[in-house]
Amino acid sequence: MSSHDIPLYGFLRFLVVEEFKANHPLLNLKAVASSFRRDKISSAFYPDQPVCAMFCPMLVLCEKDIHQLVNFAELIETLKHAHIQFSTGKAVMPVRLVVPLPEINGRITSMPAYLSDDKALGMKVVTFFPENPKRNLPIILATINLYSSETGKLLAVMDGTYITAIRTASTSAMATNALANPETPVLGVLGAGVQARAHIQALSKVRRISQIQVYDLFANAAQELKQEMGPQVGVRIEVVGSAEEAVRGADLLVTVTTAKDPIINSDWLKPGVHINAIGSHRPDLREIDPQTLKRATVYVDSREAIMAECGDILLAIREGAITEGHIAGEIGEVLAGKKAGRTRADEVTLYKAVGIAIQDVATARLVYDKAVQQRVGTNVEI
Repeated sequence: MSSHDIPLYGFLRFLVVEEFKANHPLLNLKAVASSFRRDKISSAFYPDQPVCAMFCPMLVLCEKDIHQLVNFAELIETLKHAHIQFSTGKAVMPVRLVVPLPEINGRITSMPAYLSDDKALGMKVVTFFPENPKRNLPIILATINLYSSETGKLLAVMDGTYITAIRTASTSAMATNALANPETPVLGVLGAGVQARAHIQALSKVRRISQIQVYDLFANAAQELKQEMGPQVGVRIEVVGSAEEAVRGADLLVTVTTAKDPIINSDWLKPGVHINAIGSHRPDLREIDPQTLKRATVYVDSREAIMAECGDILLAIREGAITEGHIAGEIGEVLAGKKAGRTRADEVTLYKAVGIAIQDVATARLVYDKAVQQRVGTNVEI
């Protein structure tokens, strides 16, 4: 039989075994053959390296796969490194491209990025279809593609909806570590959706929280959050009747709503509070009142992205409450030691995020590496 008659996979396997036979005469070749998988050489030989990317199948990872692969502690560290890369010129990331699709009542958004140190290349694609609940589907769906930084080959496709939730909350936890006071026993949460739940989980990993005050326009949603999250984090959760009640007395504050107009007031804020302002990411939406922005030391995920699409900042500038210069810096600059962050215990600090692609790509790289290591997911030939 000529080499042309040998299937590609068999031929590659033959080459690998012959290579090890020549260079490792004492190697157990039976073990090599049995451990050699279609998607990678046994980790005994190349612990973290897949077989030549030219021949690797694509890995597909669903939400269930990602749940078992990632925890908040390691994701917070991964995102810290990603933001340092971004704010020190070691990343490439344009502002997200949003394409409205009025003919089909939806929109599609692309978010590509590359992280130099991590060799992480990828893109998240997000769709928004407001009629989806009628089809028993979420309004927002996301998928992340991860590519080889050497060849551009598609390495993996994975669920992006869950990744979006956990990377957003983990980035807020990262910012909290960098900007908040060490003791923050009371957490105020405005909103009771997916992001509220993820933030309660993530912030509980980095701060000792003894009380959580939750407010949502829909009281039943807040009650459901209380019943679900209280036992998970072991913290007393109180559902309150107004945004003011959730804000007053809070040492940490999280806003995760789709509000069009400000939902907090500077007069309600406790001196020294740290705010993670997450919900608004469009030029026509805002959660934070101009006086709070003026009072606070403001750090952002990406200055360029904030100035392109963040209503909280853009509307406050338009109204004359602040200028662009009021933004103290990017959170990556604080993490890199280029900016001071909090300087006084009574200082009000605010982290404003619109969500950026480096967060998705860094998370996807972490998920992919762990999936390969633990042999999780489904390989697909394309």
